[in-house]
Amino acid sequence: MASTVTAEERFRQLYDRHAGPVLMYFKRRADSETAQDCTAETFLVAWRRIDDVPDEALPWLYGVARRVLQNQRRTRGRTARLVSRLRGLEPSREPSPELAVIRRFEDAELAEAFRGMRREDQELLLLANWEELPHADIGRVLGCSAHAVDQRIYRAMHRLARDLADAGHKRGGMTTPAAQPECETP
Repeated sequence: MASTVTAEERFRQLYDRHAGPVLMYFKRRADSETAQDCTAETFLVAWRRIDDVPDEALPWLYGVARRVLQNQRRTRGRTARLVSRLRGLEPSREPSPELAVIRRFEDAELAEAFRGMRREDQELLLLANWEELPHADIGRVLGCSAHAVDQRIYRAMHRLARDLADAGHKRGGMTTPAAQPECETP
């Protein structure tokens, strides 16, 4: 007789296994309080959609987490603009948590180039490098194929290298994509 796992048991297993990585995902992108709130919101979505959670749950959870963080940032931006209008002040431009981490480990030129990247390119590089997700899993998070992720990462790195070169960056340590063959798209 096969035992069936209840939705509650499945959720508990999901939470026990993946709460730490999801919380760290948010801590690298937001302050501690926001990270806690966003983690709770991510698992609330997982609970509500427990039947939709695939066996390989972490990439799915990262996809949910990404959307939760986007919603949280939009809400924060609207709130800041409203408060600024009410006070008659311009909203302050605080650096993102990602940028603060990069500044500690890389020089100012890299941080400036990273800040200038499109939000989509930033997220792609963060998933590949900080979360260390395989390209197939990144594809699941972003809703595209692993091949598309390969191309997007290549292009994002190429743009980053070009922006660094344009800024006069002379240090080594990063292979410029120009030295790599361009992938042809079918």
